[in-house]
Amino acid sequence: MPIAVYLPPFYGESMGLSLTTVGLIFTLARIWDVVTDPIMGAIIDRFDTRWGRRKHWIAIALPLLMVSVWMVFMPNPDRVSPTYLGFWLLLLYVGYTMMTIAHQSWGAELTTTYDDRSRLYGWRELFVIGGMTLVLAIPAAVELLGSSEAALKVASMGVFCLILFPLTAVPMLLFVPDARSVANMAIDWKEAVKVMLANRTLWRLLVTDLTTGFASTASGVLYIFFATYVFELPEHASIALLFYFLASFAAMPAWLKIAYRLGKDHTIKIALLYGVTIKVGLYFVAEPGNVALLWGYTLIYGVAFGAAPALLRSMMADLTDENALRTGKQRAGLFFALLTTTNKLGSAIAVGVVLTLIERLFGFTPGADNSPAAIDGLFITYCAAPFLALGIAYLPLIRYPLSRQRHAEIRARLARANA
Repeated sequence: MPIAVYLPPFYGESMGLSLTTVGLIFTLARIWDVVTDPIMGAIIDRFDTRWGRRKHWIAIALPLLMVSVWMVFMPNPDRVSPTYLGFWLLLLYVGYTMMTIAHQSWGAELTTTYDDRSRLYGWRELFVIGGMTLVLAIPAAVELLGSSEAALKVASMGVFCLILFPLTAVPMLLFVPDARSVANMAIDWKEAVKVMLANRTLWRLLVTDLTTGFASTASGVLYIFFATYVFELPEHASIALLFYFLASFAAMPAWLKIAYRLGKDHTIKIALLYGVTIKVGLYFVAEPGNVALLWGYTLIYGVAFGAAPALLRSMMADLTDENALRTGKQRAGLFFALLTTTNKLGSAIAVGVVLTLIERLFGFTPGADNSPAAIDGLFITYCAAPFLALGIAYLPLIRYPLSRQRHAEIRARLARANA
């Protein structure tokens, strides 16, 4: 989220790159993940060590992430160029891919029941949101201390990540159990492609994940511009965005309770319709200078942020069980790699699309004296892009087949097979 919200404006305003160039670089770097993520997922499923199946990948990713964060968040202005940003952003995403796939697929093996997985991935999402809240509190604190310098805000977030990466990853590597694989974990590359193409339920989850990732990033990357130029309240932008995630953090337990009662797919559909409604309402009521409305919208819209990411990952863990029953092989790494791919691809497309739209179609330029038409274009893009994406995300979940009852049957059959 710091990458999506702060880095594009930072490199576009402070580092002198055009918004179109920045959007293209972010999009190309994410599209590269379409290649690397499935490969990394299959590799993680195939190769283990005496420490387990997941831990060593996270240990390898850690230094790669730290070096690339240093270069991306604290660049030397004299060395910044499109090539510089593209190279280090690519390495950052490679480290992120390795870390995230190993981490998420590890969770599918720590729990097995329908609701326990919702609980595990729900708590994971709570900590994700908590981490984002903490890191996004940094630019808000910098503003409260009297500085609005973008380079200081971005560098402070980078230092925060450099400190927290080892402090949080090392205890996990030391104390969380990680079993070694069994013989049927390995998967042939051709078979992996066949699995990806043939599983219709898998594609339902991937399409929903891609479009929700697009919607979330489209809102995030334009939020600072939106608060600054549409509401004309730049002094509230960073602090209000911080409370957006606090609202999401507070609401996450409620979404989990709804999922326990109604099921995961129905809960996500409720969250998507909620987000669509808020975006439509915002278009008709927003007005410059209205502090209460900016804060009210930010808090209300933030309520739904964490529901889809947590529950989609829980649903993907359930799907790995169905695949294991059907094929006799556990492919959590591959399946979560695909989910990571679609989420990052949706985010990358969002950055490229919305930045190009506001600059090329509407003539919006950050830091300049923009015309009313340019600001209106920014506002329309901010509302319409997430609205359309959330509506599309709803469609694959209609009549979703893997219910609580169906998953219980799958687990029972797996238990009998293992016995």
